[in-house]
Amino acid sequence: MLKETVAPMESPRRRLILQAVGFLLLTAVLFHILSGPRALLFLQSIIGGLCALWLIKEPHWGVLSILALWLLRFSPAFLGISYLRIPYLISAVLLVALVLLIIRERALWAWRLPQVKILTAIGILFLASTGWNYYRNPITLVPELDQTMEIMQQFFTRLIFLVLFLSFMRTSKQIELAAWVVILIIVASALNALYLFSLPGAGRAWASFGIGRNPNRLAFFCLLGASLLWFYRSYRIAPRWKTVTFLLFLPLPALALASGSRAGFLQLIAFLALIFKEQEGWSVAKRLRSLLFLGAVSLVFLLIIPTSSLLRATTFEASWTAPGGKSMSDRIQTVLTALEMVAQDPVFGIGPGNFTWMHQAFYGTALATHNSYIWALVSGGIGALVLYLFLLAGTYRMLRRLERSGPHDLLWLSKGLRIGLVLFMIASAFADLWHSDLLYAIVGLTGAMAALSLRRSQADLRIATPVPSRVLEWSRG
Repeated sequence: MLKETVAPMESPRRRLILQAVGFLLLTAVLFHILSGPRALLFLQSIIGGLCALWLIKEPHWGVLSILALWLLRFSPAFLGISYLRIPYLISAVLLVALVLLIIRERALWAWRLPQVKILTAIGILFLASTGWNYYRNPITLVPELDQTMEIMQQFFTRLIFLVLFLSFMRTSKQIELAAWVVILIIVASALNALYLFSLPGAGRAWASFGIGRNPNRLAFFCLLGASLLWFYRSYRIAPRWKTVTFLLFLPLPALALASGSRAGFLQLIAFLALIFKEQEGWSVAKRLRSLLFLGAVSLVFLLIIPTSSLLRATTFEASWTAPGGKSMSDRIQTVLTALEMVAQDPVFGIGPGNFTWMHQAFYGTALATHNSYIWALVSGGIGALVLYLFLLAGTYRMLRRLERSGPHDLLWLSKGLRIGLVLFMIASAFADLWHSDLLYAIVGLTGAMAALSLRRSQADLRIATPVPSRVLEWSRG
């Protein structure tokens, strides 16, 4: 009969000695490395490696970091190399996590989302337009004004970010956290703009950091935050937190008007009209409370907005004597010039990034289109404009369906984004927003909620059909 051999129990004292020796050896190695001439580089490598391992385990934090850094316009480069920026380095790590996810699930369901396919088609069209116009209109006159590489890089990096967002923002808490990252950055930018606006000699409201540095974009940024906070107050928040959200909401509509932006004024009118429309099913008491709330906000308008900003925001006359009249005149002339350029090649346009230098070379002034619809038409011809309109319409239908049968705990976000998308389409007529981070944030949050809703319904009904095959239904509403 064989005897069982039992391994002797390891002594706690021996284990403690081994751990202490290992710790001392590791400390000695790190001390030797960090005391050398390249100590900072080694330290960054060690910290970067640990962060990479953590991001592979918790990739949604990497997605949130990229979103925050882009909205803050904060992207320092390592070692002076432009491509070694924090968002790009995080994206490289997340691509490893994405490959592991694809191997595990044997599918990349984000590709099945119609918005991703539409944006990919737009990217292909932009590449074709760029190649065609490189030979048709070579950049030899004012190459320093060419923005082709900048816009193309921005487009494809944001498209990759959208895929990462849809792949890793999978739970209700993660999606809500992403929404709050956007809201808090909006509030921080608005408070900064409010401070600068209070200084003597301030003309229009603008922020000193992030996307709010442009007054036109600040107006939309503030009203998007106001929309999200309004519906969070109405559908999600506990009563004890309503005062906090009121204080966060209060300056946003006022700053949209104080920016002196005509687009901000039109968006504010649309925002108020849509808010009143959403109250159709509310009780009388709740409607009265909302009217008092909006009345308090209107009072803030009267207290902080100077007459000059109000006149500029509400004047649409193109004469040089009117407030902001020169700007309006330049915009009208820019639209006419852009249409003239597109008429020469309506299929491919003049390529993304070529409008500014061509306007300088052939018309004497370096102007941007300041209109997303015209920008798409100029950059990729009629096809690009149609694809962008399909993208926006599909996202709107998806949000409408989410309001009816999406996650109940994210109803506030569905409603807030739907109103925000309407405001985005108005703002797009006054600014080049379709290649900005805001569009990808709206599409990403919408697509992530649609996927979450489908996963929940699949779990409830015990359906064997995989989630990707049903995502298309959400775009048809």
